Amino acid sequence: MKDSSTAEFEAHHVDPVPASERGGRARDLFHVWFSANLNLGNAIYGYLIVLICPNFWLAVLAIITGNMIGTVLMALHSVQGARLGIPQLIQSRGQFGFYGALVPVLAALLMYGGFTISVTIVGGQALQAATDNHVGLKTSMIIIAVLSLVIAIVGYKAIHKVAKWAALPLTISILVIAIAAIVSGGPLTAADESVSAASFLTAVGIATSFALTYAPFVSDYSRYLPEKTSGPSIFWWTAGGVFLSATSVCLLGALLTVRFPAADLYQGAGDAMGRGTVSTIVLLITALGLVLTNVLNVYGGMLNLITGLSSFVRIKTSVRTRTVMLLPTFAIGTVLALFASESYAANLAAFISVLLLLLIPWGAVNLVDFYLVQHGSYNLDAMYVKSGPYWHNPATWTWHGFNFKVLIAYTVGVLAGIPFASNSWFVGPLAEQFGGGGDLSWIPGLIVTSIVYIALVRLNRKPTPAPAEETSEPTTAV
Repeated sequence: MKDSSTAEFEAHHVDPVPASERGGRARDLFHVWFSANLNLGNAIYGYLIVLICPNFWLAVLAIITGNMIGTVLMALHSVQGARLGIPQLIQSRGQFGFYGALVPVLAALLMYGGFTISVTIVGGQALQAATDNHVGLKTSMIIIAVLSLVIAIVGYKAIHKVAKWAALPLTISILVIAIAAIVSGGPLTAADESVSAASFLTAVGIATSFALTYAPFVSDYSRYLPEKTSGPSIFWWTAGGVFLSATSVCLLGALLTVRFPAADLYQGAGDAMGRGTVSTIVLLITALGLVLTNVLNVYGGMLNLITGLSSFVRIKTSVRTRTVMLLPTFAIGTVLALFASESYAANLAAFISVLLLLLIPWGAVNLVDFYLVQHGSYNLDAMYVKSGPYWHNPATWTWHGFNFKVLIAYTVGVLAGIPFASNSWFVGPLAEQFGGGGDLSWIPGLIVTSIVYIALVRLNRKPTPAPAEETSEPTTAV
């Protein structure tokens, strides 16, 4: 097999990256997470936050607070990639069990599909606006989607290179829009409404989700680093990239929303910049930046699909396999985007609410297990076979590939969040006590899951050796 350190096309899918093929520096992660977020399309989060928390300065506080929470949790996951050299959701087999990991895989399937739809739509809108409607919306969306697919096929190295090249033009474009919006005049106020504690915490939750939705695949971009790479360096370079970009675009979205309340984000940006040549260039850069954002969705969807299928069949590692596995997320997301472009903004907040309900408990279990229970010590070989501690281990209540300690904690965490959920699709009974104005499901999802899992772990502190079993053939092949 050709050495992946020099190959143009990525040589690994979900199999462990050998130490001999690892390289790079922790600071390489900064460009990935900085460039992936830094575009006007992602300012939709700031728009949603102002709608929920219609006071500009409280919205700013919610944006900063939420992005800090989400960034810390996401960056802690990033450290895991270099330590283990495997994708994030394969690692979940070390917690949920060989088959139990299909639970977060299904949650991630929803996430990748939903965000592929969303980013394809906003990318198409940006390209349509940049061409002054000379390129139609549907054609623009297809162009964004196809460019994303091409980069994802090449793989890991292409993603890093594109992210590095994109950092400067994306930074300049955001600064131009921000300066134009600031000097355009107008009050920094939204609707004249009071903001409840529930609404503020809901806004914090939306901001938290910006970085946190990267958690199921953040390790996929750090697993090629040498195992001995400094953990704090990985944490801070990842955190710096995502926090600076996510906070900046959320603040920009909030600013445009209060300055141009009657316009959408692209119209507001165009009005602020005067709709001339500068506006065209900035919107074109935004569209190309959203290509990179969509690459992460399509590429992550591929790894997630392989993770799920490899639980049942052998998946051969090759460029052809990667291409085939990229197509479902690409095709389904693109087709649905073509039909959902009219109503995506109204449903985005509800979609984020569902993701927080499902992903926060997963993240709580994953981080508590890695940092407090197992201390980063996992049997990597056992994650790829139907035998060993992730198939059968009474100490962790693992039978036939299901870790019931983790599954109980995860289920309780999700159930604890449902009564506090509030969105356009569903309002929980406890959320109704706040007038249905706040989605607080992420708070019990994080706290209750962590407490329940730690309590279950302490029921049996002394580990029981896994029974010696004959190792079956790995479910993935190099």
